[in-house]
Amino acid sequence: MTDTPRGLDGADLLGLPEAARQQHRITKKMLAAQFEDQAPADARLITKAVASAQLIGILRPETIQVPAHRGTERTVVDIPVLEVVLADTTTAADRSRVIQLVHRSMSKPVVLFALLPDGTTTLSLALSHVGRTDPTRSTSVIDAHVLVPAGQIEPGALQLDRLDRTDMWALYRDLVRTAAADGRPARTALQAAEAISLRRGLTDLETELITVVRDARRAKNQQRRIELNTQARTLRAQIEIVRDTLYSADRDQGVT
Repeated sequence: MTDTPRGLDGADLLGLPEAARQQHRITKKMLAAQFEDQAPADARLITKAVASAQLIGILRPETIQVPAHRGTERTVVDIPVLEVVLADTTTAADRSRVIQLVHRSMSKPVVLFALLPDGTTTLSLALSHVGRTDPTRSTSVIDAHVLVPAGQIEPGALQLDRLDRTDMWALYRDLVRTAAADGRPARTALQAAEAISLRRGLTDLETELITVVRDARRAKNQQRRIELNTQARTLRAQIEIVRDTLYSADRDQGVT
């Protein structure tokens, strides 16, 4: 497997048992195949942006001792764990796009570890469903997607034996919920889609705060500076509310 300078390893992060671990190369052609006919630009992007890819694990009932999920909307009998190395020449926007395309290229939930050019690892998870418009294509439609820097996730939080083991779909949703909150979700009632929404909202608020603080420092007009500082205080209060909703107040309470 490929190690990053920080020593992060996707299989270890999940605590995969030996029976679930794999080490098989995936060709770029295999990832791009679903898009070659109807979305050739997306197929070209995969070829350009992916330096290499491999399967590092498969979650199955027999490998992780979690029952399959068979429902009216979806069936989940296995979840591949992929490691994708992204090319140095791609832009941040292209990297984000190609990560989503990898999720879409498969008709099942996927755990994706993206190794970025700066040596860090990003965990990508997507709540999705199988597309029904074209029965000849085995692709997924993404309902919600989250990218989490693997290095900031609470140590041990994503170990499979700490997640909801009701069935495979419950396990994946709990993985999404936990990862979106950096390994310390505030409460068990927090749903996966809600956690993703909260994280996106928190990111937006923090980005806006950085801009407002910068503008306040540059403002030459005192009244404008006062207005911006007031706006910054409001944003900080909103950020605290979202953080309290998303994260545990006690970092040591663990993941339930």
